[in-house]
Amino acid sequence: MRSKDRHPFISLLYLLFFCLAGSLLFTVVALAVCWLAFGMDGLAGFTGGGYSSIWPMRIIQLFGSAGTFIFPALLFAKNEDSDYPGYLKLDKVPGLLIMVLSVLIIYSFSGFIDWTTQLNQKMSFPGFLRDLEQWMKDKEDQLEKLTLQLLVMKNGWELIFNILLIAIIPALGEELLFRGCIQRIFSKWTGNYQLGIWIAATIFSAIHVQFYGFLPRMLLGALFGYLMAWSGSLWVPIIAHFINNGTAVVAAYMMQRRGEPVNILEKTGNNPGYVPLLSVVFTSILLILFYKMSERQVKKNQHEK
Repeated sequence: MRSKDRHPFISLLYLLFFCLAGSLLFTVVALAVCWLAFGMDGLAGFTGGGYSSIWPMRIIQLFGSAGTFIFPALLFAKNEDSDYPGYLKLDKVPGLLIMVLSVLIIYSFSGFIDWTTQLNQKMSFPGFLRDLEQWMKDKEDQLEKLTLQLLVMKNGWELIFNILLIAIIPALGEELLFRGCIQRIFSKWTGNYQLGIWIAATIFSAIHVQFYGFLPRMLLGALFGYLMAWSGSLWVPIIAHFINNGTAVVAAYMMQRRGEPVNILEKTGNNPGYVPLLSVVFTSILLILFYKMSERQVKKNQHEK
């Protein structure tokens, strides 16, 4: 069967297989690299013994992200269409003004995202779900501890590596997988690109297994989805995603240089009520400008063809 004739469910199964295979393969490679570089100490954390150095964790995280997101997305797209850059919308480079607008949108949206984070963290369950709630809190604490460990940077080289690990690889890999592949699959399946955006955003948030940050991450995923759908280019959400993650990495580094604890980044402040409101207003204005400019760019490209 030709790929374009496949039911989206079959395409989804292919993608899931590539993700599982890629994750397994790259994890094995990462463990081999850790063993060669650090000996048995490099495998201790993976087996529950705790890492004596942060570097094995970083290496496993790096290979894991590449194997779970980048490799499967590229392989899947090539399997779906011989013109896989076109399938993933990597063949269209947006104009500079559109890119600048996308960055401004990310920063403008942050005020509302902070408010939804505070709202999400107040989530509580009825008594009969106490065990589930405790499991979710424990999982949240584990992932927060891992994030804080990865954000510890003693010099500029660690900053550069963390920008690669936390900003570049996730921005490229997660956008390739969720916006480039999953959003496209569900848009085709439902016949509605907006449903495709929100389904992909929901899966994007759920895959992080951070339940007390589910709402803001889903909203960010939806924002990335609209940026791609309107601009027709995956490079727009990739850059926006990179800016979002990279800003946190650089902020963590600057705080440590000033002697401040990095865990402050995980705490959300109680901003005045007008901050999320202004955030929504300014983001809406910027999104309207982005939509109109993208629409003109798409029409111009079609006319040139």
